[in-house]
Amino acid sequence: MLIAYSATNGTFNKVSVKQRSDLTPEMVWLDLVDPTEQDRQWVKQAYGQELQFIEELGEIEASERFYRDEHGLHLHLYFLLSSPDVTRNVNVGFTINNERLYTLRSDDLPEFRNFYHLALKNPELRNGAIGITLGIISTRIGMMADLYERLQIELEPISLAVFRGNPHTMSRVLESLARIEDINGKARLGLLENKHAQSNLARSTEAAGQAEAFTEIALDVDSLMTFSTFLAERAKFLMDAALGMINIAQNKRLNIFTVLTVILMPPTLIASIYGMNFRHMPEIEWYYGYPLALALMLIVAIGPILYLKRKDWL
Repeated sequence: MLIAYSATNGTFNKVSVKQRSDLTPEMVWLDLVDPTEQDRQWVKQAYGQELQFIEELGEIEASERFYRDEHGLHLHLYFLLSSPDVTRNVNVGFTINNERLYTLRSDDLPEFRNFYHLALKNPELRNGAIGITLGIISTRIGMMADLYERLQIELEPISLAVFRGNPHTMSRVLESLARIEDINGKARLGLLENKHAQSNLARSTEAAGQAEAFTEIALDVDSLMTFSTFLAERAKFLMDAALGMINIAQNKRLNIFTVLTVILMPPTLIASIYGMNFRHMPEIEWYYGYPLALALMLIVAIGPILYLKRKDWL
């Protein structure tokens, strides 16, 4: 899918490109979502721009995440795509060349839709290729802040569940904490990537005159990084507490079996002795032998119970 944007006469127009003639010279932003080879050829024919391939965006070396070549300034960032089933980072490529922005991605991302709606109301967000780039990054940072707020809210009932100590809910608690930590880890990776890329982008010639925007983004990223660290520490604390509660519950179950073993051992010994069938056993002829054996088993069972209660072990 290929979408083109033009910013002329105070308007910000969006065009879903269906044919080569839709790519006019006033287009300031070309957004390619899982593009076909035809989309790539149209961009090359219209603007002489060679585009990267989706597979190339996954390189993790710093030199491959931000660089300049004959096709312009290239910047690769992680965008978090979160759903109830899975959370993953999506690589997005930004290329600035001849005062035109090209974005390349494999998935539809809400940050781009939200930025477009914000840019309709705020003309300063569509101030050239670098302005659009910073606007998308700022929108992404804002949505990550919203995500962290939701994660913080989710932690509150989990915290209550942990300290109520109900062993039947601990498996769900651990599952929720693992999911939150997974999201936080992937979001933190995106923030680290953003911090590294921003410092490089700020030194580029294309970013001249955007110092205030870069400063604001840097402050927001630092704030989110601090909150990410706090969230990770709290999630780890709650996970350790939940595992501790599970261990306590398991120890209680083991204690019950241990106490039962101690209580039943003496009666079992007596029953075993009088269950033997040797010829010369004088107790076999006793008239009251059976009730006496039962009474003796009851007494030796009560004895350990009283002893354990006295020691406060039961």
